[in-house]
Amino acid sequence: MTLSPGPSPKGEGSKTNGAFVYLFGFAGSGKLTIAKAIAERWDCILVDNHSINNVIFGLIDIDSKGTRELSEQVWEAVIRVRHAALDSIRKLSRPGRNFLFTNELIEGVERHHVWFHEVAQVAADRGALFLPVRLLVDADELERRITSPEREEKLKLTNPEAARDRSENEDVLRPEGYDHLELDVTRLEPEESAKRILDDLERRLQGPR
Repeated sequence: MTLSPGPSPKGEGSKTNGAFVYLFGFAGSGKLTIAKAIAERWDCILVDNHSINNVIFGLIDIDSKGTRELSEQVWEAVIRVRHAALDSIRKLSRPGRNFLFTNELIEGVERHHVWFHEVAQVAADRGALFLPVRLLVDADELERRITSPEREEKLKLTNPEAARDRSENEDVLRPEGYDHLELDVTRLEPEESAKRILDDLERRLQGPR
C-alpha cells in the first residue's frame, strides 16, 4: 500500500493530506498518556479508543475488573460507533487533518486485526501517511500501571492479574506488511516516548535524503 506523505509534525506549510499515527499495545501500557503528550506538540485530533467504546460502555454496566467477558452484542454496538467515526473522518474531515489513534490490539484476535486495517484503509483513502506504533511494556510495569484510579473513571480495565496474564500469554498485534515503529516504553517517560514517535514521524515525512 503506497501512501503519500503528510505535513510535518510542526505543521509547517505542507500541501499533502495529513498523517495518521496509530498507537497500540496492551491495556495499561500508557497509550493515552503518550498520545496526550504527542497532542501537546502536534496539531492533530486524538481519537482514543475509549472515546468510541464509552459511547456504549457508558450506557451499560461495565466490569472494569475484567471478571467477565463483554458480549458480542456489546462489541457489535461498539463497532457500529467505530464505523460511523471512521466514515466521518474519511468523508467529512478537512484535507490535511492529522489524526492520532489509540487501541488495545492483540495478535490473533480477529476483530483487532480488522480494526487495524480499517484505520490503515481510511489513511490510504485520504492519501495520508500512516505510522503504526507498537508499544511494548514488561509485565511488572504493566501490572503497576493498570491500577491507576483514572483508568476506572474512564471505564478501562483495572485488574492487575488480568493484565499480567495477558502480558505473559498473549502478544501485541504485529502489523505484518506495514513499516511500523516498535517502542518499549517500560522505562520511558511519556514525554520521551512522544518525542521518539514524533522524531520518527518527521523523518518519514521528510522522505529519503
